[in-house]
Order: sequence, then structure tokens, then C-alpha cells
Amino acid sequence: MECINDSASLELLRRANTCFTGFFERFSGALAASPDEELRVLLRLHEMVESVGVLLDGRLQSTAHPDVREALGCYRDNLVRLRGKLAIMQQSAIARRASLDSRREHLYGAKAWCSVSRAII
Repeated sequence: MECINDSASLELLRRANTCFTGFFERFSGALAASPDEELRVLLRLHEMVESVGVLLDGRLQSTAHPDVREALGCYRDNLVRLRGKLAIMQQSAIARRASLDSRREHLYGAKAWCSVSRAII
């Protein structure tokens, strides 16, 4: 029975690590094609992390299976790397928001100028 659990755990960890790899490849310095794409990828990653979290609550760390231990080590490394990437993405989102706020202010100014110009004519 433990062999089946190790096999299922290994498969889930491998899928999670593959998901991380895809995320890192897609977002390594490049902006998402759209906020929707970024959200979809982050939600998929979240689902994988939640699934592995359930296994971790089930004492996955105590397994002696070497392949599972290796995949778990890779998973931990990916979590650390993800933390850094998320911080970068957060800073990028803050910068985008500041840029959009600035553009909105310019549009409000242009709208006010148009209104005054029409009133004068």
C-alpha cells in the first residue's frame, strides 16, 4: 500500500514541478500576454501547491522512497524560486498600476481641457 502512495505522491510532485518549470519559463523576465493569462497560470500553480499541501499534511516528508525525496527537494527549491518571482511580479504590477493611474490623471486633465475649450467657443 505504501508503494501505491509513494507512486501517487511522486506523480503529483512531478506534475507540480513541471507546472513550476512552465511558469518559470513563461514568466522569466517576460510580461504575460494579458492579465487573464497571468491569472490562469497563477491559479493553476495555486491548485498544484494546494494539492501537494494535502500530501504534506499527510506526512509526505517522512517517506523513505528516494525518488519521492528527490522530487520533494526539487519542489522545495521551486517554492523558494517562486517566492522571488512573485515578488518581482508584484513590483511589476505596482509599476503598471502607477503608470495606469498617471495615464488616467492625464485623461482627466484632457477631458477638463476639452470641456473648458468647448465652453469658450
